Amino acid sequence: MSRGRLIGSLRYRDLRYTKNHPLRIPRVSLLLEFLEAMDLIKEYERVESRPATVEEILLFHTKEYVEALIEADRCECVPKGSRERFNIGSYENPVSPATFRGSALATGSSIQAVDLFLQGFLPFNPAGGMHHAFRDRANGFCFINDPVIAIEYLRRKGFRNILYIDLDAHHCDGVQEAFYETDDVYVLSVHQSPEYAFPFRSGFLKERGTGRGRGYNLNVPLPPGINDAEFLFVLEKVLGYLSEVYRPRVLVLQLGTDLLKEDYLSKFEVTNRGFLEAFKLVREVFGEGIYLGGGGYHPIALARAWTLIWCEISGRGIPERINPEGRRVLEGVEWEEIEEDTDRSYMYDLLLDPPSEGHVREEVKDLVSKVKAEIYS
Repeated sequence: MSRGRLIGSLRYRDLRYTKNHPLRIPRVSLLLEFLEAMDLIKEYERVESRPATVEEILLFHTKEYVEALIEADRCECVPKGSRERFNIGSYENPVSPATFRGSALATGSSIQAVDLFLQGFLPFNPAGGMHHAFRDRANGFCFINDPVIAIEYLRRKGFRNILYIDLDAHHCDGVQEAFYETDDVYVLSVHQSPEYAFPFRSGFLKERGTGRGRGYNLNVPLPPGINDAEFLFVLEKVLGYLSEVYRPRVLVLQLGTDLLKEDYLSKFEVTNRGFLEAFKLVREVFGEGIYLGGGGYHPIALARAWTLIWCEISGRGIPERINPEGRRVLEGVEWEEIEEDTDRSYMYDLLLDPPSEGHVREEVKDLVSKVKAEIYS
């Protein structure tokens, strides 16, 4: 019997961002519908999400900020002064049902994931991984930082030596700031370089703690155009080096899908096959962990990629083709393809992308050498 547990809810259908926002697309609900259509999940493997309590949210966020989120949800407006003080109500962080109710549901699901992991299960919360939110400020589409709260929840239970790995295309600035001065948590982020991508102000290689009360943090800022060969080369090398100097007691892994080649908010060329291999690499080096979602703005690419992750977690073989029921689910998604001239028909036929050829550029090899020097310094 599978130990995999997928934490989700169809309630996310009604907890969407505002019209034309990148996160307006269906994500968790689409994944659940697709898995059922493909007969890839059993009833016992699915755990209904529950919202985080205010007390749980206060494990990281300030009381004033949480009260502002709750008031924005209540009045469906921007509370006076909240845009300036808390960045609530900006274009990137608009007031919507996702502001508090959706964010609280995703956060409660990450706490559920921790509890399930400690009970011996392999949990995946695809709604989690909202890694940009700061203690008292919304940021980068994120209102509540569920990875930080999940880790704080672990710390309250007495856990130390927690490794957080973030594979999202964007740097986990909120998580980095939260743990920059503690030795309890090692934060590793592999992402687009802030020289050309959000959040622009953080995620540089030298931007790291050194332990002994100043935290453990390691950033791997990648150049644009990263392909499967390069992404896996970097990850294999970095994980190998890191495993020689740091042995975690618990792993929390963020699996944003915006690194995929179809996603219009990144400049990477990674296939979902490369994404799956990256997931396997992390598990091979550091074992099982608590798995969270993250960014991802192409709903079809996201559903396919997270389905691959779920198959791996639950010990299933990967279907060669998408069945008619699954295809109908994907074709029923109401959204506009950004790159209309690009042929994406393969996404409705095959679940796993074909192998992708590619070479490793010298600048990528040079970056790995620099990262190695940082790890051993």
